[in-house]
Amino acid sequence: MPDIRSTPGFLSRFLRSRRGNVAMMFALAAPVVALIVGFGIDLTRHQAARVAAQSSVDAAILAAAASGIRDLDGMKTVVESYLRANAEPGVQQVNPGYTVTVTQENATQMKVTLSGDVNAFFGGLIGMAKMPVNVSAVAERGAADAVELVMVLDNTWSMSASAGGATRIEALKSSARILTNALMTEDVDNVRIGVVPYAEYVNVGTANRSAAWLNVPADYSTTSTPAPKVCTQVPVTTTTCTGGVQGVCTRYRDGVPETYSCWTTAQTCTTTPVVPARTKESCTGGGNPVTTNYRWYGCVYSRNSGSLRLNDTRPEVRYTGFLGTSQTCLNPILTLTDQKSTVISAINGLIINVGSYKPETHIPSGLIWGVNVLSPTEPFTQGRAYSEGNRTPRKILVLMTDGENTLRYNAADGRHLALSTNATTAASQKSATNKDVADICVYAKNQGIEIYTVGLSVPSETARSMLRTCASGDDHAFDATDSASLEASFAGIAASINAVRLVK
Repeated sequence: MPDIRSTPGFLSRFLRSRRGNVAMMFALAAPVVALIVGFGIDLTRHQAARVAAQSSVDAAILAAAASGIRDLDGMKTVVESYLRANAEPGVQQVNPGYTVTVTQENATQMKVTLSGDVNAFFGGLIGMAKMPVNVSAVAERGAADAVELVMVLDNTWSMSASAGGATRIEALKSSARILTNALMTEDVDNVRIGVVPYAEYVNVGTANRSAAWLNVPADYSTTSTPAPKVCTQVPVTTTTCTGGVQGVCTRYRDGVPETYSCWTTAQTCTTTPVVPARTKESCTGGGNPVTTNYRWYGCVYSRNSGSLRLNDTRPEVRYTGFLGTSQTCLNPILTLTDQKSTVISAINGLIINVGSYKPETHIPSGLIWGVNVLSPTEPFTQGRAYSEGNRTPRKILVLMTDGENTLRYNAADGRHLALSTNATTAASQKSATNKDVADICVYAKNQGIEIYTVGLSVPSETARSMLRTCASGDDHAFDATDSASLEASFAGIAASINAVRLVK
């Protein structure tokens, strides 16, 4: 039987039949394809309108929150006026009947919601003539989140210098009060502030002597018994000096120049026996016993186990308190408190020396104790637990200094020692101390701590760069030159903290 596919005309008839089927299928599918494409256009228009509405509502709520208006009707008026005048073009696609609602979330947070719809030109064919648009934003005024702030303040001897009209320490007190007054207002009750004065060391407070995180040896006294008095006869001599030039010399204490009388050119002196020769009695030893008292004034060394001086990990590794015959650390730390009067009192009581003690500068010790104040773990536990994104609480550290590091860390016992008299060695030691500052700043920021830095007449570009790098951003670093600009810096920090911002 012959194969029908081999008969003449079969192929042409088959192709004509297939083309007809394809044409029929296209004819049937075309409306569906057109509907899909059209609905895609509707979706694109809807998405553009929603994005534009969200952006416009974000801007409108910030405008309302920044206006200072407190009642909801007044804030709603600001929002609606802003949307009419400044809404992004895409919002025009939202039908004019959209509604705006303003609600008060809490004492310092407000919420704006825009609800409306967009016409669906093709969606109507499938029963969806309108597509809903619902967007909202929440803004806060100032310190709506709980704020825990510590001021790490330079109390070294260099703060005795002039800041233009006042000493640097007095200018610092005024500036710190400005920040405190701006944050601890009557209508805000969730701000807590601590103060860490620092110089060569930090004073953790003698009341903490028996704390588990601290190891302090017992106070003690030593009594020296003088050697027996021994007297001998010695020749009487006379000393004659000639030449020499007496002038004024300068020495530096923590970067502050001090002048004193000195011989700029040495004299030539000759000692000879008197004529006629005679003797006199010269005695050594004797006298009363001398008692020296060693006590703890609250001063602590840095932790010298590994890199623990740079972080607050392993709180079981104790700090070491050291004894002295006189005080070599200044005001004690004020831990976090919500009592404004307590903070102001601590600021007003700041000192820069005790007696003849004129302290040098070791910034890392101030920084790490600032971290300790904010930390929820020992040594101090007043700080709330860290939270993701630093939202609640908002932890802030303000570091102020008027100079550069003048001390180095001693790994053997955690002491802070003077830099070497050799210039090359001293530069290397100062660089190591500066690196400790940088490492602590990195650690703190990794914990979600926001850092502001304020330099006052800092003479070294290296030190100024260190402060800029330590800060959480260029807008968090301030460089003051006198008392007025120092106060402006602290006011700027307050304004930044209190700035209106979106939270949702």
